[in-house]
Amino acid sequence: MNEKSSNVLIVGSGIVGMATLVTLEKYAIKTSLLSHSKNIKNNSPDPRFYAITPGVKKWLEENGVCNFLSKDLMSPVNKILVYSNKENTSLSFDAYDAGMSELAFIINHDDLEKAFMNRISKISYDEIKIDGTESLNIEMDHVDLVKEKGQKYQFKLIIGADGSNSWVRSQSAIEFRDKTFNQTALVFNIKSAKAHQGCAYQKFMLDGILALLPIQTHEYSVVFSLNDNILDEYKKLNDASFLMKLKKELGETFGEIDLLSKRQYFPLSMKINESLISERVILIGDAAHQVHPLAGQGLNLGLRDVIELDELLNSYQEYHHDLGLKQFLKKYNRNRKTDILSLSYLTDQLSHIFSSQSRIVDFVVNLGLNKINQNYLIKKILIEKATH
Repeated sequence: MNEKSSNVLIVGSGIVGMATLVTLEKYAIKTSLLSHSKNIKNNSPDPRFYAITPGVKKWLEENGVCNFLSKDLMSPVNKILVYSNKENTSLSFDAYDAGMSELAFIINHDDLEKAFMNRISKISYDEIKIDGTESLNIEMDHVDLVKEKGQKYQFKLIIGADGSNSWVRSQSAIEFRDKTFNQTALVFNIKSAKAHQGCAYQKFMLDGILALLPIQTHEYSVVFSLNDNILDEYKKLNDASFLMKLKKELGETFGEIDLLSKRQYFPLSMKINESLISERVILIGDAAHQVHPLAGQGLNLGLRDVIELDELLNSYQEYHHDLGLKQFLKKYNRNRKTDILSLSYLTDQLSHIFSSQSRIVDFVVNLGLNKINQNYLIKKILIEKATH
């Protein structure tokens, strides 16, 4: 049996996995990356756009990722308007009022992924391709990755960045809670007659939650978290009928609108792990948490996992020889729990509240949002929490 040794194995070569590789390279930690063989992509662009917070953008700049992103690929958001079908209910967040330049930056998945691929092309690391059945054998002082043909690799730490259905999580027996929202994300792009002027919108409706992220001057990326009980009704609509229904929901705010892309559907659920760590295992990104997209924080949460890892590596260099030590793992788990659990709870509760048919809830929501909208200090605190 052939055996190769390295310090750390990252499982998953998506954006969060590549960000982790960038971090470990800074501290000269020998790293391997386990990934599926890349298939040749078709010409269809990925419809997903991310609202990157200023705090995450700063990390991207400091670690050389933004060197591969032209400024026109990141659309700034300077205002967010939250409103609903409930009468006289609205809440606005303005970057200027909070003493900030921007609240967020909108970027396409493909553009960000390509920037990371260019960034890690400058890094020396071992790449391991998935070509069969693998298993993890966790020992007291190391972990063995055993491949189907008997080849064995040895590591001090395994980092699972392999998505919501994480293989690493299943191998390490970390328990998690799974909740379905009974919603499906309907993703598409539109063009509006009126320029967006850097404003993002979120509308809570009887049919679901509609989020519009500004991209080009007259264009938006739209994520419609659609209630599953009317999903089939929406799927049966042709583009003209769908556009007519969308115009009715949006009103006159955007002027005339046109569809720019096909509609794509992604089921929504929430996963919360009982722990982010196990023996010589760390989970990051969607492997560690999956939240409702209404706050646009999914990728930010994953990249903040990486930023936390970066800060721990900088502060505790005595662990660099063995990142799988329990003391180091516990610091990561403790430091990330609050951010993850608070955001998971917030998105879950907001989704539940705004889908309620109760008149009492309607009254409380109306009163609450309007009171928050009138309170500068509370709004500033909320903005600071959402943009770090």
